[in-house]
Amino acid sequence: MGEVSFLFVFMAVVVFGVIGVGTILVIALVRAGAKAERRRLDALYAWTMANGWQLVEGNVDTPWRHRLAHLSRFGIRRLVYSVVHGLPVTAADCHYTTHSTDANGNSQSSTVALSVFVARLPGRWPDVEVRSRHLGSRLMRALGRQSRIETGHQLFDQRFSVAAADPGAVRALLTPALVDAHLRGQAPPWSLQGGELMLVASGRLNPDGIRPEIERLGWLAEMLGYRA
Repeated sequence: MGEVSFLFVFMAVVVFGVIGVGTILVIALVRAGAKAERRRLDALYAWTMANGWQLVEGNVDTPWRHRLAHLSRFGIRRLVYSVVHGLPVTAADCHYTTHSTDANGNSQSSTVALSVFVARLPGRWPDVEVRSRHLGSRLMRALGRQSRIETGHQLFDQRFSVAAADPGAVRALLTPALVDAHLRGQAPPWSLQGGELMLVASGRLNPDGIRPEIERLGWLAEMLGYRA
Protein backbone atom coordinates (compact mmCIF):
# COMPACT_ATOMS: atom_id res chain seq x y z
CA MET A 1 0.00 0.00 0.00
CA GLY A 2 2.86 2.31 0.87
CA GLU A 3 4.51 1.62 -2.47
CA VAL A 4 1.29 2.47 -4.31
CA SER A 5 0.96 5.74 -2.42
CA PHE A 6 4.57 6.63 -3.14
CA LEU A 7 4.11 5.85 -6.84
CA PHE A 8 0.96 7.98 -6.96
CA VAL A 9 2.74 10.90 -5.31
CA PHE A 10 5.72 10.50 -7.61
CA MET A 11 3.53 10.47 -10.74
CA ALA A 12 1.60 13.49 -9.51
CA VAL A 13 4.84 15.40 -8.97
CA VAL A 14 6.01 14.49 -12.47
CA VAL A 15 2.71 15.49 -14.09
CA PHE A 16 2.49 18.80 -12.26
CA GLY A 17 6.17 19.39 -12.99
CA VAL A 18 5.62 18.89 -16.71
CA ILE A 19 2.58 21.16 -16.63
CA GLY A 20 4.55 23.78 -14.73
CA VAL A 21 7.47 23.67 -17.17
CA GLY A 22 5.05 23.82 -20.12
CA THR A 23 3.29 26.83 -18.62
CA ILE A 24 6.59 28.60 -18.04
CA LEU A 25 7.64 27.91 -21.64
CA VAL A 26 4.35 29.24 -23.01
CA ILE A 27 4.64 32.40 -20.91
CA ALA A 28 8.24 32.84 -22.05
CA LEU A 29 7.26 32.45 -25.70
CA VAL A 30 4.39 34.93 -25.34
CA ARG A 31 6.68 37.46 -23.69
CA ALA A 32 9.37 36.95 -26.33
CA GLY A 33 6.79 37.45 -29.07
CA ALA A 34 5.52 40.64 -27.44
CA LYS A 35 9.08 41.99 -27.13
CA ALA A 36 9.82 41.15 -30.77
CA GLU A 37 6.63 42.92 -31.86
CA ARG A 38 7.57 45.95 -29.77
CA ARG A 39 11.02 46.06 -31.37
CA ARG A 40 9.40 45.79 -34.81
CA LEU A 41 7.03 48.67 -34.03
CA ASP A 42 9.85 50.80 -32.61
CA ALA A 43 11.97 50.20 -35.72
CA LEU A 44 9.07 51.08 -38.01
CA TYR A 45 8.23 54.18 -36.00
CA ALA A 46 11.88 55.30 -36.10
CA TRP A 47 11.90 54.78 -39.87
CA THR A 48 8.77 56.89 -40.37
CA MET A 49 10.19 59.68 -38.23
CA ALA A 50 13.45 59.66 -40.17
CA ASN A 51 11.71 59.64 -43.56
CA GLY A 52 8.71 61.88 -42.90
CA TRP A 53 6.02 59.20 -43.17
CA GLN A 54 2.93 58.72 -40.99
CA LEU A 55 2.16 55.54 -39.05
CA VAL A 56 -1.29 54.18 -38.12
CA GLU A 57 -1.77 51.25 -35.73
CA GLY A 58 -4.55 48.68 -35.92
CA ASN A 59 -6.84 47.02 -38.44
CA VAL A 60 -7.37 50.10 -40.59
CA ASP A 61 -10.41 50.31 -42.89
CA THR A 62 -8.56 51.14 -46.11
CA PRO A 63 -10.20 51.59 -49.55
CA TRP A 64 -8.22 48.60 -50.93
CA ARG A 65 -8.61 45.94 -48.24
CA HIS A 66 -11.68 44.41 -49.89
CA ARG A 67 -9.38 43.23 -52.69
CA LEU A 68 -7.82 40.80 -50.19
CA ALA A 69 -11.08 39.78 -48.53
CA HIS A 70 -10.84 36.34 -50.16
CA LEU A 71 -8.03 35.59 -47.69
CA SER A 72 -9.36 34.04 -44.48
CA ARG A 73 -9.36 36.45 -41.53
CA PHE A 74 -7.39 39.05 -43.45
CA GLY A 75 -6.25 41.89 -41.22
CA ILE A 76 -3.87 44.83 -40.99
CA ARG A 77 -1.52 45.17 -38.06
CA ARG A 78 -0.35 48.66 -38.99
CA LEU A 79 0.47 50.79 -42.01
CA VAL A 80 2.59 53.74 -43.01
CA TYR A 81 1.80 56.30 -45.69
CA SER A 82 3.29 59.31 -47.47
CA VAL A 83 3.53 60.99 -50.87
CA VAL A 84 6.43 59.84 -53.07
CA HIS A 85 7.12 61.32 -56.52
CA GLY A 86 3.69 62.92 -56.45
CA LEU A 87 1.84 59.68 -55.63
CA PRO A 88 0.04 58.95 -52.34
CA VAL A 89 1.54 55.61 -51.27
CA THR A 90 0.88 53.14 -48.46
CA ALA A 91 2.88 50.22 -47.06
CA ALA A 92 0.93 47.87 -44.80
CA ASP A 93 1.89 45.04 -42.44
CA CYS A 94 -0.87 42.46 -42.98
CA HIS A 95 -1.77 38.87 -42.19
CA TYR A 96 -4.28 36.12 -42.96
CA THR A 97 -5.02 32.58 -41.78
CA THR A 98 -4.62 29.29 -43.62
CA HIS A 99 -6.59 26.17 -42.69
CA SER A 100 -5.60 22.54 -43.22
CA THR A 101 -6.16 19.03 -41.88
CA ASP A 102 -3.41 16.71 -40.64
CA ALA A 103 -3.13 12.96 -41.24
CA ASN A 104 -5.35 12.26 -38.24
CA GLY A 105 -8.13 14.51 -39.46
CA ASN A 106 -7.40 17.28 -36.97
CA SER A 107 -7.94 20.81 -38.24
CA GLN A 108 -4.96 23.15 -38.14
CA SER A 109 -4.52 26.84 -38.78
CA SER A 110 -1.54 29.12 -39.15
CA THR A 111 -0.98 32.83 -39.62
CA VAL A 112 0.69 34.05 -42.82
CA ALA A 113 2.32 37.48 -43.04
CA LEU A 114 1.91 39.79 -46.02
CA SER A 115 3.33 43.19 -46.94
CA VAL A 116 1.02 45.25 -49.14
CA PHE A 117 2.13 48.30 -51.13
CA VAL A 118 -0.38 50.63 -52.77
CA ALA A 119 -0.11 53.79 -54.87
CA ARG A 120 -3.12 55.92 -55.82
CA LEU A 121 -2.82 57.03 -59.44
CA PRO A 122 -4.47 60.26 -60.62
CA GLY A 123 -7.18 60.19 -63.26
CA ARG A 124 -9.25 57.28 -64.51
CA TRP A 125 -7.72 53.83 -64.92
CA PRO A 126 -9.16 50.47 -65.97
CA ASP A 127 -9.25 47.55 -63.54
CA VAL A 128 -6.56 45.04 -64.54
CA GLU A 129 -4.70 42.27 -62.73
CA VAL A 130 -1.60 40.37 -63.84
CA ARG A 131 -0.61 37.30 -61.84
CA SER A 132 1.81 34.43 -62.30
CA ARG A 133 0.23 31.18 -63.38
CA HIS A 134 0.43 28.32 -60.89
CA LEU A 135 1.26 24.82 -62.11
CA GLY A 136 -2.37 23.77 -62.47
CA SER A 137 -3.17 26.81 -64.61
CA ARG A 138 -0.17 26.11 -66.84
CA LEU A 139 -1.22 22.50 -67.31
CA MET A 140 -4.80 23.48 -68.16
CA ARG A 141 -3.58 25.97 -70.73
CA ALA A 142 -1.19 23.39 -72.20
CA LEU A 143 -4.22 21.13 -72.65
CA GLY A 144 -5.90 23.83 -74.70
CA ARG A 145 -7.94 25.72 -72.12
CA GLN A 146 -7.00 29.33 -72.79
CA SER A 147 -7.82 32.27 -70.55
CA ARG A 148 -10.59 34.67 -71.49
CA ILE A 149 -7.95 37.34 -72.10
CA GLU A 150 -4.82 36.53 -74.07
CA THR A 151 -2.20 39.09 -75.07
CA GLY A 152 -1.03 37.22 -78.14
CA HIS A 153 2.49 36.95 -76.75
CA GLN A 154 2.89 33.17 -76.45
CA LEU A 155 5.53 33.03 -73.71
CA PHE A 156 3.84 35.72 -71.63
CA ASP A 157 0.44 34.02 -71.88
CA GLN A 158 2.04 30.72 -70.82
CA ARG A 159 3.55 32.20 -67.67
CA PHE A 160 1.01 34.87 -66.68
CA SER A 161 -2.76 35.26 -66.56
CA VAL A 162 -4.58 38.56 -67.00
CA ALA A 163 -7.98 39.56 -65.62
CA ALA A 164 -9.86 42.66 -66.77
CA ALA A 165 -13.37 43.77 -67.59
CA ASP A 166 -12.16 45.46 -70.78
CA PRO A 167 -9.73 43.46 -72.98
CA GLY A 168 -8.91 46.62 -74.86
CA ALA A 169 -7.54 48.17 -71.69
CA VAL A 170 -5.16 45.23 -71.32
CA ARG A 171 -3.67 45.86 -74.75
CA ALA A 172 -3.25 49.55 -73.91
CA LEU A 173 -1.51 48.94 -70.56
CA LEU A 174 0.53 45.83 -71.35
CA THR A 175 2.98 47.44 -73.72
CA PRO A 176 5.79 45.37 -75.28
CA ALA A 177 8.20 46.96 -72.81
CA LEU A 178 6.10 45.88 -69.82
CA VAL A 179 5.58 42.39 -71.23
CA ASP A 180 9.34 42.08 -71.66
CA ALA A 181 9.87 43.31 -68.08
CA HIS A 182 7.55 40.58 -66.80
CA LEU A 183 9.36 37.91 -68.78
CA ARG A 184 12.72 39.06 -67.44
CA GLY A 185 11.40 38.98 -63.86
CA GLN A 186 11.73 42.73 -63.44
CA ALA A 187 8.00 43.40 -63.07
CA PRO A 188 6.14 41.74 -60.18
CA PRO A 189 2.52 40.53 -60.27
CA TRP A 190 0.27 43.56 -59.80
CA SER A 191 -3.33 44.66 -59.74
CA LEU A 192 -5.00 47.98 -60.56
CA GLN A 193 -8.47 48.67 -59.24
CA GLY A 194 -10.24 51.95 -58.66
CA GLY A 195 -7.07 53.80 -59.62
CA GLU A 196 -5.05 52.07 -56.88
CA LEU A 197 -2.00 50.11 -58.00
CA MET A 198 -1.15 47.25 -55.61
CA LEU A 199 1.82 44.95 -55.05
CA VAL A 200 1.74 42.13 -52.50
CA ALA A 201 4.85 40.49 -51.02
CA SER A 202 5.16 37.64 -48.55
CA GLY A 203 6.55 38.29 -45.07
CA ARG A 204 6.34 41.01 -42.45
CA LEU A 205 6.75 44.66 -43.37
CA ASN A 206 10.44 45.48 -43.02
CA PRO A 207 11.44 49.16 -42.74
CA ASP A 208 14.52 48.53 -44.89
CA GLY A 209 12.33 47.07 -47.63
CA ILE A 210 9.74 49.84 -47.85
CA ARG A 211 11.65 52.26 -50.03
CA PRO A 212 12.72 49.67 -52.65
CA GLU A 213 9.14 48.36 -52.98
CA ILE A 214 7.71 51.87 -53.24
CA GLU A 215 10.28 52.73 -55.91
CA ARG A 216 9.29 49.59 -57.80
CA LEU A 217 5.66 50.62 -57.45
CA GLY A 218 6.51 54.02 -58.94
CA TRP A 219 8.47 52.40 -61.77
CA LEU A 220 5.52 50.15 -62.56
CA ALA A 221 3.14 53.14 -62.54
CA GLU A 222 5.33 54.84 -65.13
CA MET A 223 5.42 51.67 -67.23
CA LEU A 224 1.61 51.74 -67.19
CA GLY A 225 1.61 55.33 -68.43
CA TYR A 226 1.64 57.48 -65.29
CA ARG A 227 3.54 60.75 -65.61
CA ALA A 228 4.22 62.98 -62.62
